[in-house]
Amino acid sequence: MRQSPENIKLGSVLQRAFYGSSGRVTLFEQRNFAGRRLDLSSDCSRLSDRSFPERCNSVQVESGAWVGYEHENFRGRQYLWDMSERGEYNCYDKWCAQADHVSSVRSVKQDTNPARAQLYERAGYSGKKMDIQDDVPNLMSRYSLNRIASIRVMGGAWVVYQEPNYRGAHYVLEKRDYNNFSDWGSQNSTVGSMRRVRFS
Repeated sequence: MRQSPENIKLGSVLQRAFYGSSGRVTLFEQRNFAGRRLDLSSDCSRLSDRSFPERCNSVQVESGAWVGYEHENFRGRQYLWDMSERGEYNCYDKWCAQADHVSSVRSVKQDTNPARAQLYERAGYSGKKMDIQDDVPNLMSRYSLNRIASIRVMGGAWVVYQEPNYRGAHYVLEKRDYNNFSDWGSQNSTVGSMRRVRFS
């Protein structure tokens, strides 16, 4: 039996509401939202396939949250673009980058559970344990610890930064268990700060 256009439209709305829509993001070649642009509403493993240069100097997030990667196929340094700062990044240092090179982009999966994560001092969920439900601008001052080797994300999505006050290399963690820091893409267990991803 064929579905009516109204039912198909309603189904897609309900599906987006249930799974969380990926949203929309626009990448610009030049600073201050100028030059060539690329609109994305889904993951892109190679920006070069979309005739967009691998130079990205500003970003506007219309909805959702996104991760830009230094290399193709979602590898290398990560750059988070979410709805903090109204989703506007007028130059690459706003997302803690050292250069304007971005080769792939993916959306961050939304999770409707309340934001919550368990941080462990050592790999395999052992050693000192911390439960967090809100942003932590400085792990050392709050918990006397700046090394986290495993993390369980119980709700929401989080960003782990190597330096305090949400600076430096960072990694986006979605809802799952990370047995070791290499599971979230880091080469060491240094964590200076951590915050929730803003989807709205």
